[in-house]
Amino acid sequence: MKKILRIASYPTIQESGRGLHCYQISKLNGCKVIYLTWFNTNSTPFKVPKGVKLYVSKFYNVENPRFGTLMQKILFHLYRLYRIFTFSFFGIYLMLKHNVSYVHVHSPMFFLVSVFSKIFGKKNIITFHGADYFRIENAIWYKIIANIFDLVFSISPRYIPKLKKIHKCKIVQIYNGIDLNIYKNFDQQRKRQIVAVANFKPQKGLKFLITGFEKFIKNNPEYSDYKLIVAGKGILFNNIKEKIYELNLQSKVHLVGQKNREQLIQIYNESEIFILSSIWEGFAKVLLEAMACGCKVISTKVDSAPLLLNDWGFMIDHSKSNQICSSLRKLLKSKYNFDKQSKSVKKFTWDRVREMYLNQLEKI
Repeated sequence: MKKILRIASYPTIQESGRGLHCYQISKLNGCKVIYLTWFNTNSTPFKVPKGVKLYVSKFYNVENPRFGTLMQKILFHLYRLYRIFTFSFFGIYLMLKHNVSYVHVHSPMFFLVSVFSKIFGKKNIITFHGADYFRIENAIWYKIIANIFDLVFSISPRYIPKLKKIHKCKIVQIYNGIDLNIYKNFDQQRKRQIVAVANFKPQKGLKFLITGFEKFIKNNPEYSDYKLIVAGKGILFNNIKEKIYELNLQSKVHLVGQKNREQLIQIYNESEIFILSSIWEGFAKVLLEAMACGCKVISTKVDSAPLLLNDWGFMIDHSKSNQICSSLRKLLKSKYNFDKQSKSVKKFTWDRVREMYLNQLEKI
């Protein structure tokens, strides 16, 4: 039986998307997984899968104070480094205690565990999910230690050419998946409502979404009764709220905060349209979720979105609010191809993702 040390975030009832990929791929047949993670305060973790031993350690769980003072930023980074090192040393202890064969980290910040893994003759794997790639794209320190990895996975096809230049090992694109037993179309009457689900960060493109929606209802009186629901939280929450007031959209755009999985499924099924407005994205789970729940979808042409929408979906350039407006109008006046959407979603089940991982493990 293969033993794998996995170092990654872990999904909770409160934040079901965080760490979901790492959780799902831990359900590998014929493998025992030692899973090291951390939780935010008052979190309720998902049930631990069969064959998984879960360890929880302290980690940093505060937002980067990007708009704070210089001293706040310095203290944050010092605290972050301290937590990363203490967390990593616990990972090294678990590697030795359980005598694992593979060490799979899901962020380059855990490189120290991978370095010790190499010293002790283990197989090293890393998966790049999104923002973690940009942290090492031009980092000299990472290029120095990149050869410790025996296999690299990338959620997005966009990162692969650069990752091939940095690493000497095989680079494999992997996908996110969907559980079609959970995310379902309820076949209920839908509201004249558009939904977006995102962390309130600059790369999610929420300002251009709000601006595009304002143009849509202003220039199309027949659709002026549509509302926009935005679920999520993050450092730009107040900025987005100010933008809504600036455009006088208080009665049209509703920020509903962080929602758990069941609440999101209900919102998807109440909404006619889902919009992904990201400037960049690894592989948007929320796009898969909305499609599985029967929303019509519009997405920016980011990373893995074309794999899902192929030649039939409504795709737009990021940061162009006029395209939000015109695509919404076009979508509502067109016959939507739900058959192709359903077939596309079925290609991205978690069973297929696990099979891809297992096949690659067998080769290293």
